[in-house]
Amino acid sequence: MGRSGKGFEWFADTSKHKDAMFKVANWPVLRSILPRILAARGTSFTFIPVNEGVELNGGTAMPISVVEHFINQAGHHVILNFCPCRRSFDCKDFPIDRGCLFIGEGAREIEPSVGKHVSGEEALAYLREGTAMGLVPVIGRIDFDAVMLGVKQRERLMTICQCCPCCCLTTALHYASRGVRDIIMRLEGVEVKVTKDCTGCGACVEACIFRQMKLVNGMAVVGEECKGCGRCAATCEEGAIRITVDDSDYINACIERISTNVDVGQGVMS
Repeated sequence: MGRSGKGFEWFADTSKHKDAMFKVANWPVLRSILPRILAARGTSFTFIPVNEGVELNGGTAMPISVVEHFINQAGHHVILNFCPCRRSFDCKDFPIDRGCLFIGEGAREIEPSVGKHVSGEEALAYLREGTAMGLVPVIGRIDFDAVMLGVKQRERLMTICQCCPCCCLTTALHYASRGVRDIIMRLEGVEVKVTKDCTGCGACVEACIFRQMKLVNGMAVVGEECKGCGRCAATCEEGAIRITVDDSDYINACIERISTNVDVGQGVMS
């Protein structure tokens, strides 16, 4: 197994210590330095709400269109053989062999032993299958992935994870400093609102991996660092949480922001 294979095997072995890793990132020295390093490298990613309860301003496209846009633009697509996070925690709810999708010219450097090189159509089908399972896409540039995969063209490698709520590395993000937590950016135009139908059952509190839902006087309240992933709304049996997108230009705004950090190229789906 080559360098990239060993890198992700190592990550699968160590991600079980994610709480400790993010706590270390909150040490005084790292708390001041790490956010600047991440920003300088263009590291940022965005969760894309895909549950059926997303309400759109008339005529706007569904949020998943952001991910589909980049898959369509990319000239190369690779599906990792496994999810390091799910493997680390021996996930019982979602398939361990459903790995991240990597796209862009940087993906050409990924060894076939680590992931399957697929067409654009296959990548789109893979994305849709994952969302149908209840996995939430997260998209962006994560240099750590490029290092683990041995990819030199880091600025040309986009990560598209399909995250579960039980094993995802970001479930420990709340232990890190605010500067590190802010590398996850909410999708432009997305608002999460709790309606009067809330019964205070607390299901959304349990569902929020970022610990941004709290019960106050028997009602759910959304925190200021909500990442807009939509898990709370998907969990609420009362339909009391609304995910709305009011800005009709949010798709273009998100695409423009992500494109400043990672270039997937102008390839045509093969």
